[in-house]
Amino acid sequence: MSDELRLSASINFSKGSALINRAMTVTLDVTGDAYCAAVQNIGTSPEQVVQMSEVGDPGYLLVKNLDSTNYVELSCESGATDWTVKIPAGGIALFRPGGNTVYGKANTSAVTIEYVWIEV
Repeated sequence: MSDELRLSASINFSKGSALINRAMTVTLDVTGDAYCAAVQNIGTSPEQVVQMSEVGDPGYLLVKNLDSTNYVELSCESGATDWTVKIPAGGIALFRPGGNTVYGKANTSAVTIEYVWIEV
């Protein structure tokens, strides 16, 4: 079978005379059928969000910050000083991490995130 994974993103912006509407979609073949999906509380000290070491190729990670006030940062390094992804309160991120473990750190106080990580 082919094209088992479909990723879509769109952005619509209109303010004054500025206007942009874009949508992008990719479909991908995947070799496995493993995935992780959960809701997790992330504190203000770096901690492991999820580890996909049991799968062959940890593909795309979709994360939503469920907090209404604080942002969360994500990285593939446990002792990160430069955080890779910053997700604002209520925001989302879709990306392919550079490793099979992702760490998170909340700003100011703990946040709750929801994530889905799919093997490709």
